[in-house]
Amino acid sequence: MVNVIAAAGLAIGGYLLVRAVKREMSRVERRVSEAAKRATGELPVKKLEQDPETGRYRPKD
Repeated sequence: MVNVIAAAGLAIGGYLLVRAVKREMSRVERRVSEAAKRATGELPVKKLEQDPETGRYRPKD
């Protein structure tokens, strides 16, 4: 009988743990999505031009 109670306790604990992890993953995903929405368009995009001497690309002034 003790084994049944222990197994039930572990099952309930596992279920609660899975729910908590899902809730946390959802919260983090929401924050990342909001941050990505805010970040679009805020950073200026610099054009690159190739330096003829070195062949490397540098930001255009």
